Amino acid sequence: MANVFFGDDPKMATKNLPPDIVDKIQVFDDLSDQSKFTGFDDGNRVKTINITTKKNMRKGYFGKLVAGVGSDETYDESFNIQKMNGDQQISVVGQGNDVNKQNFTVQDFLGGGNGGGRGGGGGGKGGGGGTTTGSGITTTWAAGTNYRNSLGKNGDITGSYFYNSQHTVTDQNSLTQNILTADSSTFNNRVNSSIRANQNNRINLNIEDKFDSSNSFVFRPNISFQHTTPVSTSTTETTTGTTSGKFVNKSDNNTTGINTGYNINGTNLQFRHRFRKKGRTMSLDMNVSASTNDGSGYNYAVNDFFVPITKIDTINQYYISSSHAFTFSPTLSYTEPIAKNQMIELNYNYSNSHNVSTNNTYEMSNVTKGYTTFDSLFSNSYNYSNISNRATLNYRIQNPKYNFSMGSGIQFTSQSSVNTTKNITVNHDFTNFTPTVNFQYNFTRTKNLRLNYNGRTGQPSVTQLQPLTTTSDSINFQVGNPNLKPQFTHSLRVLYTSFDPLTQHVLFITVNASTIVNDIQSSITQNANGGKTTTSVNLNGTYNISGYVNYGFPLRKPKSNLNFTTNVNYSQAQTLVNLQSDYTRNTTLSETIKWTTNLKNNFDMNFASTTTYIIARNSLQPTLNSNYYTQTLSVEATAYTNNGWILAGDFDYTYSGNHAAGYNTSIPLLNPSIAKQFLKNKAGELRLTVFDLFNQNVSVTRTVSENTIVDQRTNVLTRYAMLTFTYNLRQFAGKQQRMPNPLRSLLRGQGGAAGAGGGMRGGGNGGGRRN
Repeated sequence: MANVFFGDDPKMATKNLPPDIVDKIQVFDDLSDQSKFTGFDDGNRVKTINITTKKNMRKGYFGKLVAGVGSDETYDESFNIQKMNGDQQISVVGQGNDVNKQNFTVQDFLGGGNGGGRGGGGGGKGGGGGTTTGSGITTTWAAGTNYRNSLGKNGDITGSYFYNSQHTVTDQNSLTQNILTADSSTFNNRVNSSIRANQNNRINLNIEDKFDSSNSFVFRPNISFQHTTPVSTSTTETTTGTTSGKFVNKSDNNTTGINTGYNINGTNLQFRHRFRKKGRTMSLDMNVSASTNDGSGYNYAVNDFFVPITKIDTINQYYISSSHAFTFSPTLSYTEPIAKNQMIELNYNYSNSHNVSTNNTYEMSNVTKGYTTFDSLFSNSYNYSNISNRATLNYRIQNPKYNFSMGSGIQFTSQSSVNTTKNITVNHDFTNFTPTVNFQYNFTRTKNLRLNYNGRTGQPSVTQLQPLTTTSDSINFQVGNPNLKPQFTHSLRVLYTSFDPLTQHVLFITVNASTIVNDIQSSITQNANGGKTTTSVNLNGTYNISGYVNYGFPLRKPKSNLNFTTNVNYSQAQTLVNLQSDYTRNTTLSETIKWTTNLKNNFDMNFASTTTYIIARNSLQPTLNSNYYTQTLSVEATAYTNNGWILAGDFDYTYSGNHAAGYNTSIPLLNPSIAKQFLKNKAGELRLTVFDLFNQNVSVTRTVSENTIVDQRTNVLTRYAMLTFTYNLRQFAGKQQRMPNPLRSLLRGQGGAAGAGGGMRGGGNGGGRRN
């Protein structure tokens, strides 16, 4: 049996398991549950981690207590306790720190923001997950519990509850270049400070039961609750020509808000039945989701305009927003064998979605001295419904050497949007096709080739279709387009996998390509006040092609593993700028080399190097064509002594150049530590760590999109020292041992990656499966 902890969080499942109770770890691309049941490969892969514990260590408990205090009032406290009794597993975790650590994944966030008004602003970014190098300064308090047990011989139940509270302080400077015409641009120089407090409660449940060999069901409800209070202050200066050119406008913004809500996401109820005839199956999959998000807040802004005339526009608003959404979507599937190794699948899906959104904005009245003047320009409420019916027919043939399936579906969709603020109704009916082709050829048991193609239709959103003019800052405006057509995406993926169990050579090659017909893109027009008016239009010429190659093999002298990863990506997209076509073409070349080794019994060292070269081209302004280069180097080394001393350090160097002045980086980041293990079986450890010894840590990013180039600098944690005491709880048969190198590599995210695909396995399985 693969013992799994912490629901669908594989990071916790691996991070908190002692190495001496682990029998084996498998990381692989798995089929979806429905594909495995019906025998039809839908082309989707889910990255799955399967952790099997040793049979003689499935009864007892283990855990870890960590208490840390540091300089500059930093602290880092955490605990985790797990109990195992055969199939029963109980886990409890908790943490509190102000050094941007997030020891388990936070999910089901509802988001939030201003919800309306003209003040601009918004929340900042949170801290880094599980590291101390994230942008902003985040204080985290979190706790959770997980329970798993068997329901008789054929069933499992897993449940978890997590609470997370984060308080993030973010200071950002950004420079945005807006491409307007063939010979002109505007620059937005923005300084923003924000404080965002977020509380999240998440409950997951997974029940699986096989009534008998022919019937089974799965029930996977999960729900989250969130409360967020964002506060933001920003100043934006817009110039034309150059960064020090003529002033166009200036905006000072202050926003505060409160957002609360819940999200019932992926309430999944599946009934499955196998008939006596092999290959004949029937399944009913019912998905229900519901969410609410209620917010309110204040927007205050002073906008200075210098062109075409000089004027000052003061905005003082209060907004009330809410969103209530509900979706019901059952799917009925039937498979029937039609010949030897051949079958067909009939699939029908009905989907009904409804969303009621309210956004009322009130201006401060000079007469009443209160927020009593309803602002219809910045208020936008609507009722939206989407009803679709989809029928699909698939054919599959399978033998030991190859597996081929193809099919297509037809979907009829009706959309209705009623803007209750402006009394505008927009109705649309669409007919969509969903072709799929999947092919797999097995050269050997450890060498295969997979090819997947699918075509999917993307519908315009409600706001894109509404024939309205809206704004959030009285500088930039958005206009809906009721004549938008759906976009259609063709996607192709080719994956080659090879593993030689004798030589331990691993090779993964992936090629992905996609093109979009009637792509929904932006048409941007420059306004006289220096802002922009943006509307959505259908354009062609959007495509993307990427390649990924991963090759790894062991070395005998010194005993180690060497891994090479190559990434190549080319993309093109078209937009309209002042009714002129603007093509953005970006090429990214990246090479990563990793070397992981145990040079001696008491010394480990790991090395990684990533070189990235970006070639950015713009058809409207060729003078903006640029090449960007980044280089990262990483070294980790740990030395052990027989009497319990540990000397460790990791060094990261990051360089990026050819950015705007003030946004180039050269960062040497050194984190040394020294530790002493003591007590029986070395259960206790006292460690002194210095983060960012040279005090050089910074966060600088560059984002190149269709019409903008954004350079951004964000505050980060800098040098501090931390003294931590760790106590390991353990009551199992067997002898405690130092963590073997393969497991440590996995926990650092450096091993076991098996090709491209989706995220870690979701649902209540927690990334593992029963054997």
